[in-house]
Amino acid sequence: MMSPAFKEWHVIVEALGAGEQILILRKGGIAEDGGGFAMKAGSFWLFPTHFHEQLAKTKPAAKKFFTHSQPKNGPIHLRYFAKVVQQAFLSDWAAVARLDLFHLWSEATIRERFDWAQPPGLHVFAVRVHRLVQPALLEVTPEMSGCKSWVDVPLDFAAHASEPVLDDAAFAKKLEALKLI
Repeated sequence: MMSPAFKEWHVIVEALGAGEQILILRKGGIAEDGGGFAMKAGSFWLFPTHFHEQLAKTKPAAKKFFTHSQPKNGPIHLRYFAKVVQQAFLSDWAAVARLDLFHLWSEATIRERFDWAQPPGLHVFAVRVHRLVQPALLEVTPEMSGCKSWVDVPLDFAAHASEPVLDDAAFAKKLEALKLI
């Protein structure tokens, strides 16, 4: 069975997996079908990548999630999957800027992504992240490589024991804080 996987910087996947971030902000990948980003699934694996990842494009608090070795090829461990609980496309920079406390990208990086999109804006997703009890090893194929947001992987969420990275109360508190802005 194939399942969708969302490619994101390793550092951001680790922040999501630590419960420090519940937001995904996306402009789309250069190789997206049809030239734009689309949410392809309500639940998906978080596929960590070092492709385009740069410490300088994150806030200082993200440094603890960076790894010094950045494998280019070979298998990866899938540790997390996410479920979308809210989504929106924000075309107002002031609204995007108010999300600054809820993610680890630098303001300059978010502004660059916002301005890149046509029309300007960002897709914003609040996600509930689950951690696998035992990470799943994934052999990365050539089809999974490159600058694209979505890939299919031969792993099923239901086949892996997992637990939410934040308990119900902690997740509800973060989600409520987002709604207040």
